[in-house]
This record gives sequence, C-alpha cells and structure tokens, in this order.
Amino acid sequence: MKKKGAEASVKIGEDEVLKTREPKEYRHKKLDEQIRERRTTEELKNIKRARKYGVNAPKSSEKDEKTIKQDKVNGKPLKETIRENPGLMEKLGENVAKMHSADIIHGDLTTSNIIDAEKIFLIDFGLSDISERIEDKAVDIHLLKQVLNSSHPEVSEESWEKFTEGYREYEEAGKVFERLKEVEKRGRYK
Repeated sequence: MKKKGAEASVKIGEDEVLKTREPKEYRHKKLDEQIRERRTTEELKNIKRARKYGVNAPKSSEKDEKTIKQDKVNGKPLKETIRENPGLMEKLGENVAKMHSADIIHGDLTTSNIIDAEKIFLIDFGLSDISERIEDKAVDIHLLKQVLNSSHPEVSEESWEKFTEGYREYEEAGKVFERLKEVEKRGRYK
C-alpha cells in the first residue's frame, strides 16, 4: 500500500514501512536535495532519541539519504479506536511525557500519528524538532487537544483527562499545562 503526504510518500509492506521524501519541483534542485537529506536525517535522529528515552516509536534506520526504513507496527490509528477505549490516552500521555523529557517536540501530535497496537506507538516524526522551551511543548500538546475536541468530541473530555494523568509523569508538566492556558487564549490557536 502506498500513501502520499505533504512531506513524503509512504510505502507499507508486510514487515516494513519506507518513508521517502520526494523531490519538490518548485525548489531549486540542489537546494531541494539538501532540504530533503537534512529533514530525513533530523527525523531519523529524533526517532532514535525518542526510542532511547523509552518512547514507543517504530525501530528505524536510514535506507538512503532521503528514505527512512521502519519496522511496521501492526495496529490501527488511534483515531479509529479512541471511541471504544479513551483510556489509551493515559499511555499516550506517558509516552509524550518521555518524549518531552528528551526535549523532542513531535510537531504533528494527532490521533492519525498514533498507532494502537498492543501498546501505543508514536509515528511520523517528520515535523519533529529538539527544544527545551516549555512554550514548544505546550503548543505540541495543544494540537492534540484541538484534534480531540474537533475530531472526537464524544470522548474528548475523558480522553484529555486520561492524557493529562499520563503526561504528569513529566517533571515539567505543571509548567507546560500553565503555558497551555496562555497558548489557548491566543487568537491563532483558538
């Protein structure tokens, strides 16, 4: 099966997933190559760092400078299972706590980028970054909260509550939740 996103195409095989950053015709060829190589390297580095800190993410390696090879995680996107089991959000909170403890900002924390297998897996670190800033961590979880409210309104309150229980394992969680209140007041994030 093949899927195409804004940043890359994804080919899903029986045991592995190949994520390839395709050329962008609107960019200068040399610049495009550099950007694609840098983003692939950064994504792989952030996945490996997340795994080192105990985050459930697929085992990944570089196939070439524009392609990441990952072990396939057999499960369903959380967006398909959250209604039946909003309690999974506590495990997600624990994983995001570990990720933020490692100063990794996912950048696209949605229920589409979380796989419900026998445990929760975070996937698609294509927009990830490294940051110690509480602001960046608050914005990271703000996106998740928005997705819960807009895409899963019937379980959003319970799901968010469970997420916060798990996320409290992060020693700076209190500061992040305080900053989240400020982030939510801004017009651009409403």
